[in-house]
Amino acid sequence: MIELAQLRTFCAVIEKKSFTKAGVVVYRTQSTISAQISLLEKAYGEPLLNRPRKEVVPTESGRILYDYAKRILKLIDEAREKINELKQVVTGDITIGASTIPGTYILPEILRDFNNKYPQVNISLRISNSEDVISRILEHTLEIGVVGERIKNDRLEYVKLAKDRIVFVISPHHKWARRRSITLDELEKEPFISREEGSGTRATVETVLKRKGIKKLNIALEIGSTEAVKESVKAGMGVSFISEWAAKGGSVKIVNIRGLNIVRNFYIVFLKGSIKRRPVQAFIDFIKSLHLRH
Repeated sequence: MIELAQLRTFCAVIEKKSFTKAGVVVYRTQSTISAQISLLEKAYGEPLLNRPRKEVVPTESGRILYDYAKRILKLIDEAREKINELKQVVTGDITIGASTIPGTYILPEILRDFNNKYPQVNISLRISNSEDVISRILEHTLEIGVVGERIKNDRLEYVKLAKDRIVFVISPHHKWARRRSITLDELEKEPFISREEGSGTRATVETVLKRKGIKKLNIALEIGSTEAVKESVKAGMGVSFISEWAAKGGSVKIVNIRGLNIVRNFYIVFLKGSIKRRPVQAFIDFIKSLHLRH
């Protein structure tokens, strides 16, 4: 007989591509995981996993079972939530995808307060860029995200969370360190440190600068995290635009650019019209009650 625990273990192995890493998720030893997978393969009479040296990958039969197992486990979770609704208890798991700035500087405090209100909800925060978060929501591998870029798509719904100002930063030892402001023309000549493609900050900056007639910056370096950008600016490797949230602390100097003011919003994003699990809806309602939109 196939057990739910075996299906959960099987899904974890595929998602983590490793028996060892899956063991951390499902709290099982590697030997127990191997035994559960063997029982599944015996039940179906087919090998379900290929086991090369580097990563564990599903066979064709394994991919089919994975799709059905995820649907079965989702139904089990939904049944549990419906029963919990009768008791007015919010339980379950939430995975929140967030772009760098809200994920690093805004959400931790919010998640602490949410967890205090709903201690039976387990929260997982995954930080990437805005484009990746939205793609995962559209692919149904993520239920909710927090991003700094609003990509138009009829399937998506956005709720404003908070405002952000994107500021121009230099090293405290830069030649402009004693100046209060510079011009856009001066900006074009400087080596520029940029976030990677898909970053909401980068997309916002590029859109605004194009409106000002600057189509291309002198990009000397692309980096995948805001903190790394900030440290590179501090080290004198170039100049950059970063969120005001990240610029706090004094390690870099903010310089105004005359005639330029870049303001954006952070948004909660999810699929429009989707039936949301109780903990996800509770999180959306909690965010709406915070009144952070100033």
